Amino acid sequence: MGIDNFKWDDQDRSVSWLYNGKHITKKYDNAYFASLNSEKQYVVVEAGQNYSPDLIFYLSFEGKQIFNLDKVNDKISWQLQDHLIQVNCKNILNAQIYPEQGVAIVISKENQFEKVLKGYAMDGTLLFVKHPPQGFDFSYLSTLKNQPSVVCEGDEDHTDVYGRSGWSFIIDTKTGDMTKGNLAY
Repeated sequence: MGIDNFKWDDQDRSVSWLYNGKHITKKYDNAYFASLNSEKQYVVVEAGQNYSPDLIFYLSFEGKQIFNLDKVNDKISWQLQDHLIQVNCKNILNAQIYPEQGVAIVISKENQFEKVLKGYAMDGTLLFVKHPPQGFDFSYLSTLKNQPSVVCEGDEDHTDVYGRSGWSFIIDTKTGDMTKGNLAY
């Protein structure tokens, strides 16, 4: 079942919708964007100073927080039954939860030149830490063939004749091993 009357109010910094006859409104300081993902059944709200995505909230259609990415305080959090799970992660660049696969995945910066991919079980246990595939650099998280994936930018040796170097890699949610998929668009 979907939602009706989805509305982002830029002046009030709020998002609202109607779900199962109930009107839901959520307001966030410094929010600048909200979107609806009908397929995965959640609402995303981005907030931060000067339109920087410092805080990202994933909300269920019922209005409950599913996942929170907080770059300011270096944390990700989500609900597991009646418990709030919080994980500290320094220098978060991108993070996403994949509830169907039972994993939260983070791209973070270890230092000025090195990014890593970290996977966490739903209870907050660290499952894996992986470096990018040889000749690639992590860009952002996505989904490919209904599986968690990471989009990587390739170096000159991994650029095709048309100048395309972005590739999707499917992530094994147990080990973090990555399998090259298709070009990312």
